Amino acid sequence: MAEGYFVIDSDGHVTETQDMLQPYLRPENRGRLLWSRDAWDRSFGGTLGKDNNDPKVQLADMDADGIDVQAVFSTRGISLSAMREVDLAVDIARAYNDWLSDFCATDAARLKPIALIALQDVDEAVREARRAVEELGHVGVMLPTNVLDEDIGHRRYWPFYEEVERLGVGLAIHGGIRASQRMHGRFGQFIAVHTLAFPFECMAALTGLIFAGVPAMFPKLRIAAMEASCGWVPFLMDRMDEEFEIRGSREAPLLKAKPSEYMKGGAFYYAFELEESTLPYVMERVGTDKLLYASDYPHWDTSWPNSVATFTEREDVNDADKKQILAQNPQTFYGFQC
Repeated sequence: MAEGYFVIDSDGHVTETQDMLQPYLRPENRGRLLWSRDAWDRSFGGTLGKDNNDPKVQLADMDADGIDVQAVFSTRGISLSAMREVDLAVDIARAYNDWLSDFCATDAARLKPIALIALQDVDEAVREARRAVEELGHVGVMLPTNVLDEDIGHRRYWPFYEEVERLGVGLAIHGGIRASQRMHGRFGQFIAVHTLAFPFECMAALTGLIFAGVPAMFPKLRIAAMEASCGWVPFLMDRMDEEFEIRGSREAPLLKAKPSEYMKGGAFYYAFELEESTLPYVMERVGTDKLLYASDYPHWDTSWPNSVATFTEREDVNDADKKQILAQNPQTFYGFQC
């Protein structure tokens, strides 16, 4: 625990490996290459971040940063939605969720698993979300920003949203470099790729979901935009409202209110960068109760082991708001209690 604060990390990661998943896969998929990595030097030759797939190390590293509870996301699986072999993608999601369940069982009170799904097959995604939550105890489900370049607001995905709403867990939108290459394919340096890929993809995902009417059709579905900053949220609210005012009655007929009303309503949450200068303004526009602290451990751009201190030492956020962001908001979003 950080001094004076109970801290829930809304977006930490584990570095799952191909070898570790092998025993959990169907026999016909064991020994296969599950995913390939691009050549970007994310870690500057191993000098930034770390890889970890040991739960005891995860817990020790949480202690080092002052994190009490962590929502644990996939690393390799972030780009599962770009996989074209649907049956393999479905099997990887199932195997990963089983493996992660075992990983988090080391300390179930502190390690909270977030399920991976292959939305390429909607029926299987529904079944896997149900299994992960009801049988394995996952507290949330990760949602890709697109599925094979398709808008996730498309109606064929609605049975999945209906099921997650019924399950009562958080649905966390999480982009990935390989899953969003159409956003950054023009660039030849990772600095430009990473600057835009995550926020642009989350903006596109929310635009598709909202104009399609998903928050109106599933009003109890809680959705969070993870690892994408938050300064763009007021801009997107204003931009979507302007478009909706002119074209909404015909092209977004399911919405019962302006897009901004949904974005600052009870169903949407936003993670932020720990030193993001626009955070106080976003708090004013959307409400402190919609913001989530995230460490992004153990990735190359994490502030670990100083991520908690980086936020708690901010002078432009008061103590009560810090406590709400660090402890209450993630419990409300994910639907568990500590």
